Amino acid sequence: MSDLAIRRAEIRDIDDIQRLYRQLDRHHAELLPEVFQPLQGDARGDEFVQLRIERDDAAYLLAELDGTVIGFVDVLRSTHPGYPMFRPREFAMIDNLVVDEAHRGQGIGKSLLQAAISWARDNGLKYVQTTVWDANARARDLYLGQGFTPVTVRLELEVDADPGPTTQIPGS
Repeated sequence: MSDLAIRRAEIRDIDDIQRLYRQLDRHHAELLPEVFQPLQGDARGDEFVQLRIERDDAAYLLAELDGTVIGFVDVLRSTHPGYPMFRPREFAMIDNLVVDEAHRGQGIGKSLLQAAISWARDNGLKYVQTTVWDANARARDLYLGQGFTPVTVRLELEVDADPGPTTQIPGS
């Protein structure tokens, strides 16, 4: 690999970030068409990206190869919900990680993930979390291969429109 550099995004990078988001959104629509729909244009406005770039408690970390942006990780400071059963805990949340389609499988995602972990450490955070769609085996394997462990598992059941005979629930 030539000169891969990881740096913090600037306002001038919004177009590159949007280009990569379009690839990510297309990937999700192909991977999970029952959840995601194909889009024309950008799902996130430039204002959203700009505000995230400008936040002190968040960062887009970009991977550049020979001066071209080829990936990013979007990481931000987060906390558990303010319910009394949760212990107060701040952590870094990886919102998105994407590598340009032409550059996947070259360790760039791993470099971005390590940059996000360094960002967390530099910001005094002890934990890094993310979510990943179960069908996205490549992303899941990246995180698990870097030491992430499942914290919760979200399950889904498709309820048939016509399930046939059902048991009557008393009182209903």
